[in-house]
Amino acid sequence: MAKLKAPLFSFEARGALAKSLVYFPWKGISAVRSYVIPANPNTTSQDAQRTKLENAVDEWHAASYNALDVTAWNRLATIATKTMSGFNRMAQEHILQAILGNVWTRINHGGSYGVLTTSFKVGCTKAAAGPVPTVRWGTSKTAMLSSNAMANIGGDDWEYTIPALTKDTLYYFTIDVGVAATTWGRLGIYSQRTAAA
Repeated sequence: MAKLKAPLFSFEARGALAKSLVYFPWKGISAVRSYVIPANPNTTSQDAQRTKLENAVDEWHAASYNALDVTAWNRLATIATKTMSGFNRMAQEHILQAILGNVWTRINHGGSYGVLTTSFKVGCTKAAAGPVPTVRWGTSKTAMLSSNAMANIGGDDWEYTIPALTKDTLYYFTIDVGVAATTWGRLGIYSQRTAAA
């Protein structure tokens, strides 16, 4: 039902009128358009895209990301050209890999520990089978130019000690895993400051 202020077609109206017209404010002016029922043809392409999105959402829940992982995904989202959450960024990455025909490889529980003045350890969890994860690091979220393969330290746990760092400096790092055109997975961007002394 339309909500009117003053006579109809005069000052302001909001809402639908007899399922024929819709009145609404738009950029500070009162606007009207015809009532439209959105089409939802359920095409094969739409169904395929919905399945990709559903799989991405399922992966977000199944990965059981901890608070550090979620913060890292949110940090990765901040460097995107569009405003989005870490969840949206992870879903975007997952869907892109599905479009490319790659299988998503789950990595989770990323983080740092053993912080010294010139090094710290980076760890994550990924199934022992399959490709080896790579850690990438640098002093900028957008330029992590150094990288190295991580080592399996037992079970599904992986680790690498990042060496030759500068004391009391903030570093960013990310972890990814994959083989071109077959499998891919990644985590967001983590941060760690080296010890001052």
